[in-house]
Formats: sequence, C-alpha cells, structure tokens
Amino acid sequence: MIINDIQLTNIGAYRGKNYFDFRTDNTKNVILVGGENGAGKTTLLNAIKLGLFGSYGYGYKTESAEYYKRVQSILNQNAKRLNEDNFRIKLEFSLVDEFERTDYVLHRYWKFTNKSLKESFDLIANGKHLSEYETDLFQSKLKEIMPPQLLDLCLFDGEEIARIVNEDLLSDYLKKLSRIVFNLDLFETLESDLESYASQTLDVKKMESIEQDLYELNKVEREFKTNLLNQNDKLKQLNEEKTELEDEYNRLKIDFEKYGGLVKSEREEIIRTMNNLEMERKQNQEKIRDFVSNLLPFYLTKSLISNTREQIKDEESLQLYKQLDKKLTQDNLNKILDSVTIDTSQSNDLRNNLLNLMKPEHEVTPIHGSSFSESSLIENMYHKVNSERKEACQSIIEDNKNKLNELQVLREKLKVNDTTNEFSDMITNMETIQQKIVNHNNEISQLEQSHLENRTKLESTLMAIEKIQSTLRDDDKTKSSFLESQKIIALSRRFREIQLKKKLQEVQIESSNMLKRIFRKHNYVTSIIIEPETYNVILLDSNKEQIEKTTLSAGEKQILLISIIWAIFKCSGRKVPFIFDTLLGRLDKTHKAALLKEFIPNCGKQAIILSTDTEIDEDHYILLKDHISKEYMLDFNVARKETNILMQYFPFKGSEVRL
Repeated sequence: MIINDIQLTNIGAYRGKNYFDFRTDNTKNVILVGGENGAGKTTLLNAIKLGLFGSYGYGYKTESAEYYKRVQSILNQNAKRLNEDNFRIKLEFSLVDEFERTDYVLHRYWKFTNKSLKESFDLIANGKHLSEYETDLFQSKLKEIMPPQLLDLCLFDGEEIARIVNEDLLSDYLKKLSRIVFNLDLFETLESDLESYASQTLDVKKMESIEQDLYELNKVEREFKTNLLNQNDKLKQLNEEKTELEDEYNRLKIDFEKYGGLVKSEREEIIRTMNNLEMERKQNQEKIRDFVSNLLPFYLTKSLISNTREQIKDEESLQLYKQLDKKLTQDNLNKILDSVTIDTSQSNDLRNNLLNLMKPEHEVTPIHGSSFSESSLIENMYHKVNSERKEACQSIIEDNKNKLNELQVLREKLKVNDTTNEFSDMITNMETIQQKIVNHNNEISQLEQSHLENRTKLESTLMAIEKIQSTLRDDDKTKSSFLESQKIIALSRRFREIQLKKKLQEVQIESSNMLKRIFRKHNYVTSIIIEPETYNVILLDSNKEQIEKTTLSAGEKQILLISIIWAIFKCSGRKVPFIFDTLLGRLDKTHKAALLKEFIPNCGKQAIILSTDTEIDEDHYILLKDHISKEYMLDFNVARKETNILMQYFPFKGSEVRL
C-alpha cells in the first residue's frame, strides 16, 4: 500500500482543512515532516490508522460507545465548542492486488446528531463510488492485505525500538513480525479451524430432497449473479456517461460565463424579476377586469343612475303622499283635532298643507315601484360611481403599462443574451445536456433500486444454499474427513516450517548487508543468524565466532533491529510505506549520517519521516535533501491552539499551505 495524500479537517490540533501530499518518485522517496513536540506529528499517524480502519484499528469489532469516546478525544476542541459539524479524514492511497493497481479515495467523517456522534464512511475506487456491499468487501480485503497490526509494524518508532532493545524483546518482536509479514498467521488460523472441524461428529442421513432443493437454488443464484453483473456494468456505463455529461456541461457553463453570457445568478435574478412583474400585472389585471365587469357600465350611464336615483326618491315621496292622503281622511283629522282641542273649521286647510309637504315638487309618473332593498342598491351604486374608484383603476392601468415596459426591457436583455450567435448554441446544448443528466439520474436510481432488490434476493438465496450445504457437509463427515483434515494440518505445518526457514535465510543475507553499510565498526559484524524455532538472533564476526549482543551499545542494538525489520519487509515483497517517528533521537552523529545516506534512501518507495529540528538538524537535512520529495513543518500556534502546515522544513519558514 502506498499513501498518496491525506486531508484532515478539524482533527486534533489541525483546525479547518489541512492537506499533506505524500506522493514520491523513483529518485526521491522521502516525505519529511518536521515539528516540535506537541505540534501534531502523532496526531497525523493516528489519523492515518483511524481513517483506514475506523473502530477495527482500535481493536473494536463495531462502532461502540467506547470507540466514539476515543474518537471524540481527537476531534478539534474549538470546532466542537463552536458547534461545527465537519470532522473528516480523507485518504488517497493505492493498493496492488493480484498484479492490478487500484487507486482509492477514502472519506471517514463524523457528525453530531442530538449530541450523539455518528460516523459515516465513503469509498471511491478508480473514480467509482463503491456501494455499501462493495465497501464491505473492500474493508475485509484491506484487513487481509494491510491489517492494522501490519501498519503498526511499518512504524519505526524510536521510543518503541529503544524499549524492545532495552527490555531484550528482540526475539518476541521478530516472531510476531515474521508471522504477520510472511502471512504465516493465516496458516495457523487454517490449522486451528481444521482441528475444530475434524473434532465434530454427526449422524449419517439421506438428503435426496435437500439435494434437489440445492440444485434449484444454485440455478437461481447463477441468474441473480448474472443480473447483478449486468446491472453493475450498466451502472458503471451510466455513471461514466453522466460524469462526461457533467464535465461537458461545466465546460459550456464556464465558456458561457467567461465570454459574455449572463452569469447564472444574474440570469436567474432577471427571470425572477420578470416572474414577479408578471404576477403583479396579473393581479392588476384581475382588479381591472373586476372594475370593467362590475362598475364600468354604471360609469358610462352615470347620468342615468343619477336620474334613476331622483326618480326613486320622487316615487317614494309620491308613495308617502298617497298613503298619507289615504289615511288622513276628514273624519280621522277631526278626531285628531278634537283630541288636541283645536278648531276643526280649518281642518281641510290643515290637511292640504300636510299633504303638500309630502307631495313631490313636480308631476311624477311611477316607473320603478322599487322596494327598499332595490332603492338601497341604486343608492350604493350612485355613491360608487361618484367616488375615486375610476382614478384608482386608471392608476392601476398606468402601473401595468409601466410594468409591461419593464418586462419588455428585461425580455430584450435576456433575448439578446440567449439568442446571440455565440451563446445560443451553448444554451441549447446546456439545456439538452441537463435533460440527459436528469434522464441518467432517473435511470441510475431505478437501476440501483433493482440492483438492491436483486442483491437482497441473492443474499437470501445464498443463505438458503449455505444452510443446505452445511447440512450436507455435516452428513458427509466421517472418520475419513478427520484423517484428511489431519493430513492438511500436517502439510500446513510442514509448509510453514519450510517457508519460514527460506524467508529467514533471505532476511539474514539482506540484514547482514545493510548492517555492514550502517555500522560505524566496519566488518565488526559480518553475518546475522536467526534461529527459526526461537527467533534468537546470533551475530558472527569475520572469523565466524559469535559476538555477544551485550557488547553492543544501545544505538548499535537499534541499528541491528532496524536492519532486520527492513530486511523482513523487503523479503516479503510487500509494498508498504515506512514511517519513522523520532527514529534518530538516541543515535550518535555517525550512525545518524549512515542511516540517512544508506538506509533511508533504500528502504522502499515511500519513507515518511517525522522529526524535530534537533533530531534532523541542518547538517543532516543536507545529507537527506537529494532524496526528499516533499517537506513540511508543523507550526503550533499556542494562542489559537492549532497547527499550521508550512511548506519547508526547519529552519526555513515557508508559507502556509492553502487549500
């Protein structure tokens, strides 16, 4: 595995987005990261492991509460205090499996939901987003190709190496390292599983009907797998076409905006303004339509309304006059006058005077004979036509006219933009591409749904097949299966022994050669022997006599261990990044120089060195400079409690990385 780059967002002291490019070339294999203690070097290492393996990297099988507690402890404190919700590790790395290289982009991020931390995981392989099922397969494969314990073994931690040397743990360490690096632990697991299998004893049964069911289920399984394979190919094709369409659309959009077309936001603002004007005009037209249909006819017959109103008033007076004339008879009037002790001789004059008060001023011929409600309607309409509604309607008409002029100006502006020869084709193409993208999205969504259904059915079928196969396997277990398993176990153990001896012989040669190149005492140790049974390390001088390891200094013991570890990885054929964390702190100047000139440049395709300025000073930097592909410095800001990434190593201060 080769790490190409890593991006940390609000992880540890890394506030906001922070980026490291770890790409190297054939002549420069070193990534140098400098920083004082507490600047963030250890956080960077932990982030690589956490990003790759999540809870599994901490030894948890699932995302437990204890795991989330550990994750919370490495999230940036300022970002949590400000309730930010963007905590992310992005890793780009390459894996070679079965001679095929695959480039991966991994996103592992965390968000708080109701004060509870939740983790999400996304994976892209060679530009393709992997489904949940494919992601699960990848994580299983990653644990086989590059398990967390192997990544730990790739880390040359100066303090850990010193502890192994000081506590005389060399043999135990080499045993653990060899088992994992040479994949011998897989054979041990196989042997354990075979022992467990062979110990089982079940009764013999006839299973003809179950075998028939198994035959039918196998047919169904093949159909589902064929469908899923075809759907995967179709999804891949659709996603590639969609990506091409999106790229083409973005290119047209950039050209359109670059060469004078209205930018999207401006164009949308014009369309939004036009829509608002149209809506206001529509509302005004409703008011005008209401005025025209309800009041305009009465405005046109305003004098007739006035005459009708006067006619109705006269008719009401005439009606009152007639009613009073009918009720005010001579006898009734005399009775009234007698009751108030007034002279009745003039009753006739009184009656006429009273009637004249009610009598219309001119001769009235009844026309309408309207009721009270009808006369009220006429009175109401009279007041409406004499109000200022006409002026209000004229104002609305004028406003609509102005809005129409505005619309014409905006339409012309949009038309000029959209129909100009240089842009009309662009717009047409953009709209066509957008529609194709929509169609692709719909087709992809439907296909993914069908794919999910088929996968669910396949999983159910596989479970049914596994259940039947388990029953048949149990049925076929006999003493012969026990004997066969014992043969396989014996063969596996023999293979492990031969393979280990062969690999350790290669390791002895490589580590001896490296030790000769690094050791200050030239030809003091001429060969290294590692016993396969005990992993005890024996040192021989030029006379083939054994050298006591106790005669070596602490620094020389570290050089010995480093040489053997490097040789084990080289002989395994594994492509892994080597990470050196304060490796040189306990070594003298001569051994430091030898490691930097002989060991580091030859330790692999990618060597990531984490160092303080006292460990690799300016003199050592010059020795290493020709092999440095990228260099960074971690500068911790005490006031802001965050780490800034500078583009040069001590003591040369560069500018901060801008993302």
